[in-house]
Amino acid sequence: MMKSAVYILSIFTMAFSFNAVAQKKASRPATQVVSAPVQQSYYADFDWELQTMNTGGGLSSFKAGGETNTVIEAAASVVKVIRSNIQAGAEAHFYNQSGSGGSSYFEILGVGVYNFDNNLKDSFYAKAGLGMLNVINDKFKNESKVGFMVGAGKRILLMDKVAYTPEGRLVVVDGGTRFQIMALNFSIFY
Repeated sequence: MMKSAVYILSIFTMAFSFNAVAQKKASRPATQVVSAPVQQSYYADFDWELQTMNTGGGLSSFKAGGETNTVIEAAASVVKVIRSNIQAGAEAHFYNQSGSGGSSYFEILGVGVYNFDNNLKDSFYAKAGLGMLNVINDKFKNESKVGFMVGAGKRILLMDKVAYTPEGRLVVVDGGTRFQIMALNFSIFY
C-alpha cells in the first residue's frame, strides 16, 4: 500500500512539475530569432573595365651617345564582368626601345578578379593571373617565361565611369619574385 502511494505521489509530482515548466515557458516573452544577414546582390552597371597599368604608356625620343633613341611603351588590362562579383580578362604590356642597345618585349597574362564589395565601381578586389612575362637572361637579353601574379587593390570612384585603382601585387617568374606597387592606375567602365 505504501509503495502504491509513493508511486501515485511521484506521478502527480512529475505531472505538476511538467505543467509548471510549460506555464513558465508560455509566460516568457518570445525569444527573437536572429537570422544571418542576407548579402545584397552585387551591382555593376557596366560589362567591361579598361584599366591603365601604372598609367603606362608613352612615346619618347632622345639622343644618347650621338644616336637617337625612341621608346614606345603601353600597358593595359581589360576585364569583363562574368558573374555578380567575378571578372575575367587579360593584361598586356608592350615595350620597345630602338637605337643603341635597343630592346623590346611583350608580356601578356590571363587574369581573374574577385570583388569583395557589392558595388563593383567602389570595391576592394583580389586579382590573380598566369601568362608570359619578361625576364632578362644571363646575356642581358629579354626573354619570355611563364609566370604568375597575385595582387589586391581598391577602386575609388572619381566620376560615374572613372575610378582611381591603386594596386599591389606579387609576381613570380623564372624563380624570381617581384613586388609591384601600382599607384597610378585608373579604370574606365563601359
